[in-house]
Amino acid sequence: MFDFLGTGGRMMTDPEIYMFWMAFIGLSVSFLAAAGLMADARVKSQRAARIARACGTAPAPEARRGGPLHERIGRALLRMAAQSGERVSAILGGEARATAEDLQAAGFRGRDAVLIYAFLKTLLPLGTVLVGAAWVLTTGRAGLGLLVPLATVLAIALAISKGVDIAVDVIRKKRLARIRLGVADLLELLVITSEAGLGPQPALHRVAGELEAAHPELAREALQMVAEMRMTNDRRAAYQALAARVPLPEIGVFTQTLDQSDTYGTPFSRAMRTLMVELRSDRLLRVEEKAARLPVIMTVPLIFCIMPAVFIVLVGPAVLSILDNIIAGG
Repeated sequence: MFDFLGTGGRMMTDPEIYMFWMAFIGLSVSFLAAAGLMADARVKSQRAARIARACGTAPAPEARRGGPLHERIGRALLRMAAQSGERVSAILGGEARATAEDLQAAGFRGRDAVLIYAFLKTLLPLGTVLVGAAWVLTTGRAGLGLLVPLATVLAIALAISKGVDIAVDVIRKKRLARIRLGVADLLELLVITSEAGLGPQPALHRVAGELEAAHPELAREALQMVAEMRMTNDRRAAYQALAARVPLPEIGVFTQTLDQSDTYGTPFSRAMRTLMVELRSDRLLRVEEKAARLPVIMTVPLIFCIMPAVFIVLVGPAVLSILDNIIAGG
């Protein structure tokens, strides 16, 4: 009998044979599914190209094929990621909207942000599993010894999938923290400009331009809100859009104050001054909370860094004296 399984002449047990054939069948089905998806994508791309040529919107052959090699490779990868992510986002359904909001809060506002995120979240780990499983099955011996390499491949795929979420969450928190630092300056400048005679929209536009150098993220959000107010003439929708893009309590209170000022006719300068006073009180309260937590935070370095040195200084001479007496008596 041919030793095509690499067992070194040893007879394989029934569990080993069962596991080998299950892995082989699963890998074959995965490759067939990948081939089907690639064929479907090719057919759809050809159909889209024919429709574009018929409508006269297709780019010139030089534009499609020109450019350096790395640019063409980059465009091909982005197109592949967008097409794959589009299929996955269609499967996700309602979760795609929540993902889009998280990506907007993190600063990713591109048209294909959700699609690329879906590709990195699902299809990239799946490809890692397929490639890793194929490599393990072709280089290793069939049997129970394959469990550890296969488990390692699965762990790497899960780490990639979870790492995308962790990276987006870290970027989102850092961006929101930078925006939070600029809210106080925004309110103070709005108070100054409103008391100088400017209305809400001109004041927001002027303050956003002044904040561009110090707080660019907050300035861009304010400019986008002003642009939405001018184009749609729906201030409440613009306020709600800003609160959705920047999920911070300070921004939520700010947009609610603007809405109440428009609804009930409250003077804009008075509303901004009241909000600025409340924000200063909240910031002082947060500083006091951090100061109150400081003794608890300092306990760990005190125990592990300072106490060993103090213990050596206090107990060290006694230990040395005891050792000298033992050695002299011996």
